[in-house]
Amino acid sequence: MTYILAVTLTLLAGAHAVSAQGTVPLGINYQAVARDNSGKELVNTDIEVQFSIKSGSPTGPVVYQEVFTDVTTSRYGVFSLVIGKGDPVLGTFGEIDWSTANHYLTVDIKFENNFLEMGTLQFLSVPYALYAAKSLERGPAGPAGLPGIQGPPGDPASDDQKLNWDRNTRDLSIIGGNTVKLDTEVAFRAVNTTDVSLPNEQKVKIVFDDATTAPNFNIGENYKTALGEFKPPTDGIYSFNVSLRIPPDATVILNIDDREEVLFNSFNSAGRYNGSITLRLSSSNTVTVWVVQTTGFPMFVYSGGYFSGFRVY
Repeated sequence: MTYILAVTLTLLAGAHAVSAQGTVPLGINYQAVARDNSGKELVNTDIEVQFSIKSGSPTGPVVYQEVFTDVTTSRYGVFSLVIGKGDPVLGTFGEIDWSTANHYLTVDIKFENNFLEMGTLQFLSVPYALYAAKSLERGPAGPAGLPGIQGPPGDPASDDQKLNWDRNTRDLSIIGGNTVKLDTEVAFRAVNTTDVSLPNEQKVKIVFDDATTAPNFNIGENYKTALGEFKPPTDGIYSFNVSLRIPPDATVILNIDDREEVLFNSFNSAGRYNGSITLRLSSSNTVTVWVVQTTGFPMFVYSGGYFSGFRVY
């Protein structure tokens, strides 16, 4: 059996308390949801995962590659790994020079005999904390300087500070210091529960009207089910996925206000369309999904599709 996946990728900052005098953990948390060609989660499934880190561009040279065997998805289709903790195939994770160029992550997954490439995304801010860790390394000793003037006694309290992250409150704090509250999570998944008629060569808006029935969700309430609209709460980078039961001669369009972004047809099985796109949006934008078909006679968008998205950065 051949599996075609729609995989949602999320890079997460590790929820660790790191001492300012300690070492930075070498690893990046990675979590994904594996789905089959109908959009259903692949639960309790044995897979192998290969990570390749490329330098300079999505097609640049591979500077590090590793493989995870004996990975099993959860009852929700989720699997979680730490990039840098797999079995190395090429290079050393700790020797990646994050300062020289942009870096990209390619993910391949094996279900039966062959690895299937799931896509490539650019690392943003998270892994570059590994480059910042270079400041913890001791450099070569310099020449001895002249003795300085004796200063006043300092604060007897320890200079060792710890950084804490509370996922529930989204508070980032230094013990004994300041606390900042990070932006709330933004993510949604909604399904269309009714069939929609598609007149020939007419653009039709699709309303995904159920974001509450499991496994659907609407974190932040930014997707409006009554209108079929997503409104970004802040400026940023957003990623969207669309899966619909439509005729092969149909085109799926993401409207950003009056601007159209065409999601090129990708039919992974009879009547099942899957497409994705990543966009830079502002808080004033409105995102909707439309379909147009050119078969020459009326068709339908059938119920059971979904529209999902999340804020990347």
